[in-house]
Amino acid sequence: MSSIQQVWARIGLQLMILALVVTCMLLVAPGFVGEPAVFAVLERMVPLGIITAGVAVTMIVGELDLSVASMAAFAGATAIILGNAGLGLLPVLLVVSGIGIVFGAAQGWLIARVGISSLVLTVGTLILLRGATWLVTDGVPITMTNFAMSDQLLTRFWLFSPLSITALVVIGVIGVFLSRTRPGRAMYAIGGGRVEAVAAGVHPRRSVVVAFAISGGCGALAGSLSTLRSASITPDAFTNQLLLAVAAALVGGIALSGGRGSMLNVLLGVMITSTLAAGLSSLGVKAYVSELFTGVLLLTVIGVEASVRWVTHRRNLHQQRLHLDALMPTATETREPVSSSR
Repeated sequence: MSSIQQVWARIGLQLMILALVVTCMLLVAPGFVGEPAVFAVLERMVPLGIITAGVAVTMIVGELDLSVASMAAFAGATAIILGNAGLGLLPVLLVVSGIGIVFGAAQGWLIARVGISSLVLTVGTLILLRGATWLVTDGVPITMTNFAMSDQLLTRFWLFSPLSITALVVIGVIGVFLSRTRPGRAMYAIGGGRVEAVAAGVHPRRSVVVAFAISGGCGALAGSLSTLRSASITPDAFTNQLLLAVAAALVGGIALSGGRGSMLNVLLGVMITSTLAAGLSSLGVKAYVSELFTGVLLLTVIGVEASVRWVTHRRNLHQQRLHLDALMPTATETREPVSSSR
């Protein structure tokens, strides 16, 4: 298989879906064109794009971080408190992201060391972090008093803003880490087959810890950036971001079984769901209708991928049968020559 065929096998379906979604949006929302449309799509990279990147890394190692949305809410509340205390924008982001990385690494260590299911543990930490957010905010919305900090995030550079640029940089750095470094490639090995990877000398604990550290850091960074931009947060913020992030990852081609997908798949998945949501929003459609269409899109992608795998499996079986038939000698070839004696 050539390199072009390999790339097409990884992202071909997602490219076709993105083209279809863009075409549909152009037909139903003629005003959703040009720079404003592209800017609206890119602005949804925060928080969705960064959160999806973190969730995807845990999916690649065969796990799933369900606490990332609650981490985003807790980080957002913490960022506002630190900003109101006089800390600058960059120090706030560094401190809050560090908290997310440490918390995520602790989750990964427990999952790998104790053998706890990631679903079970992160459901618990999801509730824990949500409760901590209610505690930090005292159960009421909190706002920033230092609006100069949020103004720094509202500037625009053509199609981009500081938030969308940050999201693209984060996705790019994680993509390089996964594809170009030994620890990143080890994550694919662990997700593709943990027993085989261990037999080959790969350390699963290290990969799981790093994956959850990345997820925690992404959740914290996304939550703090989004909150500082809006200059306020409620205790129940980001409640729908987990499902949207998992949906974007699956639409983009990240496998829940692990070992498959890349940050390019994440980018395409986020672009597909963001284009759909932004286009429907331009028509004045309610957010829950956009989520409904996202669910339909996800089910469609799952159905198409399942059909493709079934057809490919049947084709491979047919080719194997033909190959075996070609190798098996025919009856005439194996029959012993009969010697006639008079």
